[in-house]
Amino acid sequence: MKFQFSFQKVLDFKEKEKEIAEQEYGTIKLQQLELEEQLEDLETEKDQAFNLYDDVHKKSIMEIVVAQNNIEYVNRQIKQLESKSQLIHQEAEQKYQVLIEKTQESKMWNKWKDKSKEIFQKELLQKEQAMLDEMAVLRYTRK
Repeated sequence: MKFQFSFQKVLDFKEKEKEIAEQEYGTIKLQQLELEEQLEDLETEKDQAFNLYDDVHKKSIMEIVVAQNNIEYVNRQIKQLESKSQLIHQEAEQKYQVLIEKTQESKMWNKWKDKSKEIFQKELLQKEQAMLDEMAVLRYTRK
């Protein structure tokens, strides 16, 4: 007699949900890392623009205006990326909460399966022992 968990399909579904949640969380974390790299690149670009702007006494008015426009453009890009970063951070938190929930559900179903299997094995051993006892009684009564 082999153990079959009656809710195996539910367990499989919960495992699949957990895997999907892990993938979604991993994807959003990658997006978050890429965004952080873009922000770092923009900060470097901003520093370079400020360095060019600092050499004002060597530049013409047109070059100073171009440098200011460049700094303003980089600042706008940084603000856009920062707001996008906040949204992605919030989404990452939501995905993490979903991942925790799905992991807990999966663990619960796995524990239930393990307990069910344990009960099944105990019952099987009890039946086997009862059969052995009955056989011993029958042998004893035949003598």
